[in-house]
Amino acid sequence: MGRHDIEQRNRRKLILMLVIVLVGALVAGVAWFTVDRLRDPAQAKCADPTVLNVVAAPDIAPVVDQVARGLDPEDENTCYRVEMVVNDSATTADQLSAPKPVNVPSVWIPDSTVWLRRAREKGATQVPDAGSSIASSPVVMALAEDAAKARGWPQKQLSWTDVIGAGGADLNVGMVDPSVDAVGVSALIAVRDVTGLTSDPAANNVAVLRKLSPNAASGAAELFAKTGTTSSGPPITAFPTSEHALLDNNAKRKDEQLVAVYPNPASPSLDYPYTVLPSPEDVAIAAAKFRTALQSQNVGDALAANGLRFPDGRVPGSPPTDNRTIVRQLRPVAPPGTAQLDQVLNTWAGISKASRIQAVLDVSGSMNGVIPGSGKTRMQVTLEASEGGIKLMNPRTKLGIWVFSAELDGEKDYKEVLPVLPLNESLPQGALEKLRAIKATPTGRTGLYDTALAAYTSARQNWEPGRLNMVLILTDGKNDDDGRGVTREALLAELGKLQDPNRPLPIVFIGFGPDVDVAELNAIAKATGGQAFNTADPTKINEIFFAALSRFISGKP
Repeated sequence: MGRHDIEQRNRRKLILMLVIVLVGALVAGVAWFTVDRLRDPAQAKCADPTVLNVVAAPDIAPVVDQVARGLDPEDENTCYRVEMVVNDSATTADQLSAPKPVNVPSVWIPDSTVWLRRAREKGATQVPDAGSSIASSPVVMALAEDAAKARGWPQKQLSWTDVIGAGGADLNVGMVDPSVDAVGVSALIAVRDVTGLTSDPAANNVAVLRKLSPNAASGAAELFAKTGTTSSGPPITAFPTSEHALLDNNAKRKDEQLVAVYPNPASPSLDYPYTVLPSPEDVAIAAAKFRTALQSQNVGDALAANGLRFPDGRVPGSPPTDNRTIVRQLRPVAPPGTAQLDQVLNTWAGISKASRIQAVLDVSGSMNGVIPGSGKTRMQVTLEASEGGIKLMNPRTKLGIWVFSAELDGEKDYKEVLPVLPLNESLPQGALEKLRAIKATPTGRTGLYDTALAAYTSARQNWEPGRLNMVLILTDGKNDDDGRGVTREALLAELGKLQDPNRPLPIVFIGFGPDVDVAELNAIAKATGGQAFNTADPTKINEIFFAALSRFISGKP
């Protein structure tokens, strides 16, 4: 082989090597170009993620934060990031109800749908009246473990009757203010439903609420702090709270364990509604995506870690080791509608607010009549009902008692038995003894019109702001004074002149027995914005008395 051949062969090898290098470089360049294109922000990831502003209640905030941190805002399928503010639901409802609210979020997650409806009632028309539940927590009665064991737990599953009924007479039961905490609203509904199963629902409902009101607190933290031996003053041994809060207490305060007592019938749970407020389209899309993420079954671990349930009431993951709660599925009860919400809140407001009541009792001769089958006179059952009602009233309530017949005090058909004083003053001075000593006159007639006008005039002159003012008249008959007093027409005319819309003063009648003129009582009551409660059966006086009292303290006489 000659040198020429060798040089050609070397030249061909060199060319081949150059080709391989160039091809390799070309391939590498293509690969680099391709990777570079995949990393191009305009092609492969979200260049400008949407900001989703969320306000969340403290209970649910850790779950919202955990889910938000798990998002990739640069993922083209996500393309948003969450900025969360933690705020209690009552405060947020007030802020959104302002004439010109500021810093309005795109998403609001309160602890209960109750706050959506409260916000709307206050003028926040931009807030929907419902949202999509992302979690739930039953409202329970937290009972000190020692007290629970004394009532048969854990062998016996306790009920609210064991706490707020006769069996709980020794318990110091607290209450959270329903005007600032949705747990309180559910508790009011639970008390109403539980007492509704008793023989005297109205009286027992008032009695239980009266027991709760002295220990009302502005928040659950205050009630938790008052449990156990370390609290100042008599410790709270039971109070309504959420299952979530009870589990949190038991995890942190090993020496102050609480047992969850579940209401039966069940009351509305905390439902944590995911609520989207009016927003631009891109924000609304992001809100919808985040709602899907929060409703995913993958959120179970976050819910479990925070003592919350799935929206359908199932306990996520492994049941908690704390056997002081129920781990089976507890299907949530729908939140109260506006009418029901108003009713229970008005009742509570009446219970916790002092009143001024001018009570007037009929002592005419017919009150000596014996009620068939009872062995008691009408006067006796009237006094018993009145005494029971007094015991249910707020101690700060001002109460005065008149009696009436005809010409009972000279030419007057009425006279004072007890002056108007706060019960915490008059009761120690023998008010109940004076009430029990009232007797019906042997042959007295019924000077109803003159008495009603005099009592109303006195109550109007002594009307007190900051109190629920009323005139309460109990009678078994109709006006009968031989035509010597004011006529019905004159009475209605005078009552009309005494009306002041800024100072409401209703007359509430309790009429019983076959001789009551229902039309007469209704006409007088309606002239003052009041109401007449009537029954032909005198044995029902106790029932209608407490129905009237309950209706009055609810602010709806």
